[in-house]
Amino acid sequence: MRLKCRNALVIAASGVVLAMAALPSFAQDSDSATTSVGRGAPLPVTEENPVGAGGPGANGAEGNVGNANVQSAAPAPHVAAAQNGDVPEGVEPLERDIFNSDDFYADRDLWSDPRYYRCNSPVALESLWGAYGNRTETGDNFPETVSWGYCDRDYPREAIVSPYEFKTAKEHYEALLAETEAKGGPTQHTMATVPNWTGRYDEDNTGYPQWFHMHINQVPTILSLLTPEYQTRAVQMNYHQANTNAAQWPSSYCWPEGLMRWWSRPAVRMFDVMVTDQKVLMMAGVADNFMRQIMIGKEMNEDGAIPRLGEDVPRWYGDTVGFWDEDALITWTSNVQGWTTHSAFEHSNQMQVVEIYTPRNDENGEFEGIVHEAVFYDPEALVEPIRIFRFYKKVADLNAPEAQPYVFIECIQTIFPQDGVATPVSPGQTIEYTVPDMYGRPWAQFWSQFHEEGMTPPEATEGLFGF
Repeated sequence: MRLKCRNALVIAASGVVLAMAALPSFAQDSDSATTSVGRGAPLPVTEENPVGAGGPGANGAEGNVGNANVQSAAPAPHVAAAQNGDVPEGVEPLERDIFNSDDFYADRDLWSDPRYYRCNSPVALESLWGAYGNRTETGDNFPETVSWGYCDRDYPREAIVSPYEFKTAKEHYEALLAETEAKGGPTQHTMATVPNWTGRYDEDNTGYPQWFHMHINQVPTILSLLTPEYQTRAVQMNYHQANTNAAQWPSSYCWPEGLMRWWSRPAVRMFDVMVTDQKVLMMAGVADNFMRQIMIGKEMNEDGAIPRLGEDVPRWYGDTVGFWDEDALITWTSNVQGWTTHSAFEHSNQMQVVEIYTPRNDENGEFEGIVHEAVFYDPEALVEPIRIFRFYKKVADLNAPEAQPYVFIECIQTIFPQDGVATPVSPGQTIEYTVPDMYGRPWAQFWSQFHEEGMTPPEATEGLFGF
């Protein structure tokens, strides 16, 4: 039976989930959290099944070494359903797809079909030309020989969207606050009673599928989460990474990473946590520094369009307030600068996040690490809220011999866009360089100028990122 998937995005997003649908549900470790109105709801799927095609970066392990915070990840096995011009058994390829199209904008009715991407996951599309140190998946005769991913694999949409009824982050945060107040909280910790979470942490996500790495997803599933404008932006990124081989990764140019990269495996693995009664500080970094500050007990200023703490200026990682419910930390982040997360999707200035950090103990009752649940609200980019679970395992105290001090990152730009392609430049070399509008999707400026002649983009949306 041949696969034919010319259906709506939502149908494509759920219809390719086969063997994974019957997996058991998963609940957060805290029994009290599972009865909450806004935290600890079970995950319906708890295993990762890489879609392909590709090697480590495309299938869940980077194997990169960066800051003192970062350790090498074990290489993931190579995954591909077909290579070198072959087509997976039972699949009928499309005549026109993202690899042979000369105008992806004109293909909008094909975007909902996994075969338009040859069933490659989003991160596989990013890595087909050899990124992450993978073997090259384009073959000897591009585009005919581009490898295929598995069309019968996907991470289901219902496991990505938020299970809660809230429409805004404020509503979600205030409901959790009211729930805590009904129990006599929030807990007013002192330095003597604050949870002893200070230390160095690493990800250990067994049972928490890291779908935001984009290695277990079909592209139409991700598109089904996005508004039409942000669908277009996502496919534009997919096209120029997979077809024109003109990736525009912020870290290549020493640009900021943006808030959503905190949930991206290549950007944050190991990180430091410092807890006081007034503030919780998190520091991490590979290509750029991440510093997230949770201000305990503070309230957002809601006089402007976006809740914030300081001046009415978006921040790369937003402003974050929080409170304690005994040993659980609940936070609300707002005032975020819109940006991109390559292989995933763009977020807007409207992005807000509610996060719940709860302790997890081992079988002996000893503190093992932190369960991190995050729910994302972005009415400009997302059609409904989405959720990510992670587990951080404490690996050392900050003064332990193996825990070297955090090495602050200063990125020195040696790669510049030349004719719309990221190009290394040697010291002493003189180049012509036009400074892009950093708040006007600079990556897309290069694509539009150098790689989209003759294409038919829709009219640009006014007020990019809320400006």
